[in-house]
Amino acid sequence: MHELRSLLPYLRRYRRAYAAGLALVVVSNGFAVLGPRFIQQGIDALRTHAPFRKVQKHVYLLLGGLQGKDGWVTSAGMYRLRSSLAELPDVTVTTYDWPSYKKVAADIALLPKDDIVVVIGYSGGGAKATWLANLPSKPRIDLMVLYDPSPPWGMQVIGPNVKRALCYCNVTPVFFGLGGGVLRGRDTQVETVKIYEQHMLVQVDQTLHQRTIEEVRKASKFGGPVDLPRAAGSQTPG
Repeated sequence: MHELRSLLPYLRRYRRAYAAGLALVVVSNGFAVLGPRFIQQGIDALRTHAPFRKVQKHVYLLLGGLQGKDGWVTSAGMYRLRSSLAELPDVTVTTYDWPSYKKVAADIALLPKDDIVVVIGYSGGGAKATWLANLPSKPRIDLMVLYDPSPPWGMQVIGPNVKRALCYCNVTPVFFGLGGGVLRGRDTQVETVKIYEQHMLVQVDQTLHQRTIEEVRKASKFGGPVDLPRAAGSQTPG
């Protein structure tokens, strides 16, 4: 050992390299020991036909209405959209009146983390969807679609807990001051599609419904890639 001390000044400059090499040896041995165990677990899962859980898409539909409870009448056109969405594979749709937006947040919190969350709102339900996104729990929403949200002054700015948002913004709602809400976002993806029709007719616009169905079909998990389709004259920055 005394003879080796004379070598220490020369070896000290390489101490980091030696330490890194020793760490890699430990990691390599760890993989060598644990690797077969993980492989065996995978083989056992295949032998027992353990089911692999498929990612589900959950659509939360907020209806409009003057008082909220009347949404099933004043938002009847959205039920056709609901039926079409429910026919998509691995999609479940739950309907709420707009005063129940806090219940939506509670239901989202119960979902598996891998599932995809879609929030759709019409009229008052569209405005309350922005309130939902701003609750203290900041529920993660993978896709938000708003149909002529109302009232305009009831809109809140959405944040990064919403991965992507699409708003059918009515330039000429012509319905006693209802409709015409503008969606704005901060550190998120917002697309605005301008429409020109009477507020009550927006809910039965099949062109918009087909666009929404396609958006839900391709919706991906929060943190995944975002595909922003571009239509001439339909985009405004969020």
